[in-house]
Amino acid sequence: MIRILLLWAVLIAVNLFIRPLMPIDETRYVSVAWEMWVRDDFLVPYLNGETYSHKPPLLFWLMQLSWWVFGVNDWTPRLISPLFALGTTLLSGFVARELWRNRPQVAEYTPLILLGTSFWLIYSTLTMFDMLLAFFVLLAIYSLLKFSKSNSWRDVFLLGFAIGGGVFSKGPVVLLQILPVALLAPWWLETKTANFRWKSWYLKIGAAVLIGASLALAWAIPAGISGGEAYRNAIFLGQTSGRLVKSFAHQLPWYWYLERLPLLLLPWIFFKPLWQGTKKITLKDSGARFCIAWLLPVLMAFSLVSGKRIHYLLPLIPALALLLARIADEIKEVEKWQKAYFRVFLLFTFLFIVATAFTVLNNHYHWVKNLTLGGNSSTILAFCILFVVPFSVFSIKMKNVTQIIFQTCIISIILPTFLAVCYLETNAERFDTKPIAEKIAQFRAENKGVAFYTGKYHAQFQFTGRLTQPLTLLNSSEKLEEWIQTNPDGFVLFDSENLPQDILIYSHAYRSGQLGFISSEMVLQKRPDLIHTSPIS
Repeated sequence: MIRILLLWAVLIAVNLFIRPLMPIDETRYVSVAWEMWVRDDFLVPYLNGETYSHKPPLLFWLMQLSWWVFGVNDWTPRLISPLFALGTTLLSGFVARELWRNRPQVAEYTPLILLGTSFWLIYSTLTMFDMLLAFFVLLAIYSLLKFSKSNSWRDVFLLGFAIGGGVFSKGPVVLLQILPVALLAPWWLETKTANFRWKSWYLKIGAAVLIGASLALAWAIPAGISGGEAYRNAIFLGQTSGRLVKSFAHQLPWYWYLERLPLLLLPWIFFKPLWQGTKKITLKDSGARFCIAWLLPVLMAFSLVSGKRIHYLLPLIPALALLLARIADEIKEVEKWQKAYFRVFLLFTFLFIVATAFTVLNNHYHWVKNLTLGGNSSTILAFCILFVVPFSVFSIKMKNVTQIIFQTCIISIILPTFLAVCYLETNAERFDTKPIAEKIAQFRAENKGVAFYTGKYHAQFQFTGRLTQPLTLLNSSEKLEEWIQTNPDGFVLFDSENLPQDILIYSHAYRSGQLGFISSEMVLQKRPDLIHTSPIS
């Protein structure tokens, strides 16, 4: 556990240090929490003055709780998702212990394999709802396993709590993650207690669902009343049937997730012992059956709907880690793992060289816009760390499989962290919304009108500017012209990438372009053509 805590702490500390809140997702979610905080309304989420029904409130509540404890700041909201990732990683070991009590090494391997999975560790650093959902799904899985052995109401209540937490995290989709494996219990459950009855099993599963639903409704009903009819319809219908109807439009092929499955297994897919161990796993293993009953139905369901995003599979990564750990336990010869580790080490080195060479050449040839390599002391330090640490780790004699997996975790963390440091060294300001947000706050403090000429606003400036009122949005040339006429001393935020600097009051790089303020007076007198340009998409 200490090793996991240490690796997690290094990963998160570097992440907090090297980058700001990233638009558009992180800045949007923290802005929703900020607006609830400013309104002193903890029932209904708001975004730029309008009710926000796209996501449940748990993440927003936790952000506000962190401000209540530590004061309003940028860093505690960014710790919430990583803390849930840490909790999920540690909990995976307890699940492994329940599945394979006679194989203690599996419980030792599982958290390390999960932490070292590239897809998992990258998303562990991002402020998103899926990591909260992953934690409650795994908690439900753990309570389900405990319940299958105890038949106790205590575990039923824990399952109900996990379902409620999942609904608060990302909506009713948590049931899709849990119910299939619960319903397939006759296939994977090997031993039963003396008083076990299948009728009682399914009735108690239904009771757990009702407990979770009751927890969710305890918020949703008063929130629906307070938020109004549109918000009420959105949270009761838009989160379920409305999204399912849209999702069956088949915009993406059903095999889209299968094509990306190898990416979810990096770097472990390159370890030969795991492929050798796969041949030794059979369906006689009840733990393997359980993981399959958990994985396949959810993957099939997600494949049938068109609303596909790779992070939707995040709650399934612990199931993959459990299977990989069980497979790893079949190959105990350290020599085989050492050879495999050497090949993976060479692969990481090759990827590092390719990534670095491409970035350096891109500085000259500009194949990819805004992809540059930093050149100051921190980048040089990052280079040294990347070379020194892996070679130091590799030089340590590996005595067992656990140590090899742990050392792979170290290198798995180093490579993406190094690339992030190099990229953000020169590009972090493009993702920092604070300069523009603070300028908006300054204009407002001077009682100047401020508007944003955009087709869609994600509230990326609300929290970083500590704005207490919605930002005026202009999404058409007619509205732009009307606003300028009524606010002759105001300022409009434009896409300023192709505009001359002498007409801008202030400009700042933003993502792949640039945003700048132009006074209403300047537009009226010298650049009336700007009124007829398209808003920022």
